[in-house]
Amino acid sequence: MATCDPATSTNSTTETLSEEPKQPLFGFYWYTVHMVIVNNLGGDNLPLTVHCKSKNDDLQAHVIDYKRSFRWHFRPNFWGTTLFFCHFSWSGGEGTYDIYKTKRDSRRCTRHCDWYVTQQGVEGYTEDDMFLGPRRKDIVFKWKNQ
Repeated sequence: MATCDPATSTNSTTETLSEEPKQPLFGFYWYTVHMVIVNNLGGDNLPLTVHCKSKNDDLQAHVIDYKRSFRWHFRPNFWGTTLFFCHFSWSGGEGTYDIYKTKRDSRRCTRHCDWYVTQQGVEGYTEDDMFLGPRRKDIVFKWKNQ
């Protein structure tokens, strides 16, 4: 289950979707993944609309002002099939992309998945890791109409 952070979006209808599990699973707690989508479109303070969903959670549409962010967190499921996808739109483009897939992201951004939205596309960054190295851009989704 996902939980949104209402303080980071201009959408005043953001709410907490559900409580995180309080009981341990098989004697330990699953890790929590923190997602961040940042509007780096620049220009004339271009707004970005983002609507993210999973099979179990609809995080609703959010309008994110330039240099602002939309954040949420969740715990991946036991089976490794957690998927969040987001539809992004702004005056220069739009597209729907898989923003978190356990099989792809469980190693590249175990605890913190940062996405920066630019005029070139949606850019995913790894987190700092003592084995994999410093944070770096490793995924770029180009806008559909460019």
